[in-house]
Amino acid sequence: MQYIESITEAIGNTPLLKLNRVAREVEANVFVKLEYLNPSGSYKDRMALAMIEAAENGDTWNNRKLEPGGTVFEASAGNTAPAVAMVSASKGYKATLFLYRYSLKGGNDARAKITAAYGPTVCISSEPEKYISNGQVLDYYYRLDKDMPHIVAAKKDCDLAEEENEGSVWLDQIYNKYNYIGQTSIGREIYAQLSGHVDAVGCSVSSGASLYGMCLGLKENGVRPEIVFGVVPEGSEEYISLDKPESDKGEYEIKTVDRELANKMGLKKWTQMDSIVEKLVADGYPDKFFLVTDEEARNMADRLCREEGIYCGMSSGANVAVAIKIAERLGKGKNVVTLIVDRRDRYLSEFPNDKYVV
Repeated sequence: MQYIESITEAIGNTPLLKLNRVAREVEANVFVKLEYLNPSGSYKDRMALAMIEAAENGDTWNNRKLEPGGTVFEASAGNTAPAVAMVSASKGYKATLFLYRYSLKGGNDARAKITAAYGPTVCISSEPEKYISNGQVLDYYYRLDKDMPHIVAAKKDCDLAEEENEGSVWLDQIYNKYNYIGQTSIGREIYAQLSGHVDAVGCSVSSGASLYGMCLGLKENGVRPEIVFGVVPEGSEEYISLDKPESDKGEYEIKTVDRELANKMGLKKWTQMDSIVEKLVADGYPDKFFLVTDEEARNMADRLCREEGIYCGMSSGANVAVAIKIAERLGKGKNVVTLIVDRRDRYLSEFPNDKYVV
């Protein structure tokens, strides 16, 4: 008999697919890692499992330990919430997920429904005014980044919830090293699947953990691809400041608005530690950043569905759109790898105006 004892054993070891139609006009090989085949439907399963297992052992920034019957707290715009809810359910923990208030506007509730199916408490994050009462100050930060006040407010919700619940843990995907450690397996799998012949690798960047994890997994096997690329939604550059469609090293910088807001909202952790994206850049990645529009991401996602049979979302479309650009430059015999990060079902409430978010 062959079976598994827990759904978490089905996480990882996803197939690597060569694109034959959408990449037919380029000479290099374009491969996609089918992360949407993870149990909750996205690559986030890997890091959710790694962060929760680390918390079980008390391997957290403040040495808090996730105890039996404890609650897992996290804030999310999308894929992290169902992943954390799924892993928590499989392990018998309670979970409370704070969904970013801005991400639920316009009827964007498909991801909330998917998350709720696993049985956690699903909350809408607090208004930023709860933590910054000075309207002029808040307006200033809204002008700098319309979404970041909501993001930091959601993190503060998690921070307070952790303080108030003994034996419970806030995972904090933006600063938790087990986010990228959990995703090093992607790099190791890619190495094995291509026998080490990896010329370019990249994906969408928010926390930076997926890209960093892939690169570290390849590095463990002595591989540093010729090109490592990051992909960011145009007009929604949360942690990286970009001012043109393509930027090389030295032409992009890490944004500080999140740290400034954390200081004003009393989120001390975010003012005292390096974020994952800071570690990513300090370690020399990526070589290039690309801005991708909603339309470009949507068009490629549609093509992947219709021409390759891959039922994927906008981030995956953006990843492949950039991977094809890289493939055009590298030429025949080179291997370019990116991620199909999630399933399209979580964007159905946005259809037909699906947005590229990370």
